[in-house]
Amino acid sequence: MNKDVMIEDLYFINAKALAVKLHKQEVSEDLAFKHLLVFSMLFASAMVFPVAVSCTQSDVFAFWYQIANFFAFALLQFWGMRLLYRTNKQGDGQAFFLRWAALSLPVGLQVWLISLLLGLVYGILIGFVFVDTITDLPENTWLISGMAFGLVMQLIYYFIMQRNFKRCANG
Repeated sequence: MNKDVMIEDLYFINAKALAVKLHKQEVSEDLAFKHLLVFSMLFASAMVFPVAVSCTQSDVFAFWYQIANFFAFALLQFWGMRLLYRTNKQGDGQAFFLRWAALSLPVGLQVWLISLLLGLVYGILIGFVFVDTITDLPENTWLISGMAFGLVMQLIYYFIMQRNFKRCANG
């Protein structure tokens, strides 16, 4: 393996094959780090804190939405991380961070592809269902549905990760 080549040995979509290699302990920390680095660059490059500057009455909803969004995702993150940790412990209990780092890229890309497909279906469905009344829906409908969509994608991420953690820990 040429250490200077960044993406040559990355698993972009095939998490199952990577999970098998992780189970056989054939993945180095360097390779796991590359996966985590690319994943972070693609998906986790921003942090969101619930901060809003309100000057009008309509900004009050935006403030409470940001607070709710922050806590919803923080709680889901807490639950998901514990789920993965427990799944790993129930298996062989080895190499939790190595597995998470390595699997983050292929699973993240799988979830991204799923979100594109579901987003397309959602957009088409909303277009047909609300074709006559789409402009009459409250403005916060889109914020709330966007948050719900993000939470569903996060759940899908953790369930796909859990499936691959089971492969790593149990073979």
